[in-house]
Amino acid sequence: MQTSRKELMDQSDNFSRCIILFVCTIVIFLINGCQKNEIEISSQANSYSKITSGTRQFEWDTDNDIGWIRVLVEEFNLDDEVVEIGEIYFPSDYEGMAHVHELEILYVLEGELDHIVNGISHILKPGMIGIVRAPDDVVHRTNSPEGTRVLAIWPHGNEVAAMAEEGMREMMLE
Repeated sequence: MQTSRKELMDQSDNFSRCIILFVCTIVIFLINGCQKNEIEISSQANSYSKITSGTRQFEWDTDNDIGWIRVLVEEFNLDDEVVEIGEIYFPSDYEGMAHVHELEILYVLEGELDHIVNGISHILKPGMIGIVRAPDDVVHRTNSPEGTRVLAIWPHGNEVAAMAEEGMREMMLE
């Protein structure tokens, strides 16, 4: 019995979804499970030296509040410039400008996010994932009066450097 192309594509899509959910689950476990700011890793791991609750934080002002991006994983603590992970707080009534990411995966932790891709609105609730990749335009808009908190994964990196270049306030956390 031969597997059709559509079945193979569906299997590939399901595998990709499983990988994304696995990565998000591990990251959320690390965020929620770390009670101390730093935990030393076994000496067997020589490509990095610690797990952290954040390396630095970028902030921007809105009319009502302060939005922020806490950088959790980057070259500084991973010793690899490929993947970056951040926790983002979008204040209530926030609406960003259209922008492009090479690849961005957002996992909603609290509140609701209006994930607008190429002008089409997708309401993401806690536990849901939104994905966007170039050349698609994305706008992030808060859909909750208490704001929205998301975990952002940038598998190709380069996002932290872009934040630093945008002139947001930056605070070192370690």
